[in-house]
Amino acid sequence: MVAVLFGTVAVGQTVSIKDGKVFYTPKDASAIQITSSGLDSDPSLSLNTKLVVFVRRTPEAKIATGAGLLDTNELWVADTKVGGDTHRILVGHHEAPDSDKLSLAGFSSPKFSTDARRVYFLAQIAATSEHLFVLDSRSQQVRFICRALEVEVIHSGEYAGFLVVLKDIPRIMPGHVCRYWLLDLDGKDVGEIGEKESDVRAFKTRRF
Repeated sequence: MVAVLFGTVAVGQTVSIKDGKVFYTPKDASAIQITSSGLDSDPSLSLNTKLVVFVRRTPEAKIATGAGLLDTNELWVADTKVGGDTHRILVGHHEAPDSDKLSLAGFSSPKFSTDARRVYFLAQIAATSEHLFVLDSRSQQVRFICRALEVEVIHSGEYAGFLVVLKDIPRIMPGHVCRYWLLDLDGKDVGEIGEKESDVRAFKTRRF
């Protein structure tokens, strides 16, 4: 028996960007414009397709990071129904003195957890790598997970809710090693998948 580990959010239901605006297209229906700022990117649907999370650029607000001067950026969530609520859930910020609060800027690739209570996202706070964070929508706490280049949430099967992450692993010698890892919903390592996309594809249909 082959276990299907990954699932599509919803067949035929998609989100897209046109001219910096978010559009939601229900199955067998016309596209619905969700935002109009002209500054939006990287939309992603919740598992139940009722919400979309996306990045909003902030050209007027910059933060100096290890990666240079970046847009502060914001994370927003919107209902996919016509006339639904749209609200900001996170604003980039400077590092807080005398605390463990890091500078956050240059957001990309936000993804909902399967219950839509968390949002995983990348932020470019260093010159050499992006970093993976998770935002808890209930506590509003942001927590660092690891250095990473990609993140995907598993939507069904044995590992529903877990993450596939392309981790950027520093070496003792100059350079980096990139490997795909399986992480649990809290961002803890479960096991290495491999270094190639073909390893991830094989993992998706591995026999258990």
